[in-house]
Amino acid sequence: MFDPVTLIGVATTAFKGIKAAVEAGREIEDVVTQLSQWAGAISDLDKTEELTKKKKKSLFKSLIPANGKSIEQQAMEVFTAKRKANQMRDELRQLISYSSGINAWHDFLRIENEIKKERQEQVYAEIERRQKLKELMITTMVVVLAVATAIGIVWLGIEIKNAHPAPSYR
Repeated sequence: MFDPVTLIGVATTAFKGIKAAVEAGREIEDVVTQLSQWAGAISDLDKTEELTKKKKKSLFKSLIPANGKSIEQQAMEVFTAKRKANQMRDELRQLISYSSGINAWHDFLRIENEIKKERQEQVYAEIERRQKLKELMITTMVVVLAVATAIGIVWLGIEIKNAHPAPSYR
């Protein structure tokens, strides 16, 4: 779905912009764009973690892993990215709390939750709908192929029987 390495890169870039601006004395309101980018990337990372946990390990998926990575590799990337995200969150909490007060941190958390909710309703719902549609199409193709194979076998049996009629013993 989302690449955790890319997501943590986006979050890190946004975080560095926030940190530099706050350390330069700018108000937290001046870095709303970076805060939104950071929160969006972290939200996507959380969703990636959720989806990685939900993945079923099947023979097919282990033979042909998604994005060339095994489930274990994906889990490790998510784990590492989440640890880095938590470190950034702690530092961000300190920056915001010290520069603008604890109420500003609570405002940020409220905004972050709104972003997550919005992404859940829009982006993630669409991705999940597409995934379900893809799975339905694959299932339909497998069923059609199985039915066509069964019909072909029956037809072939009938043709063989008609081509070589059983001898009559009169």
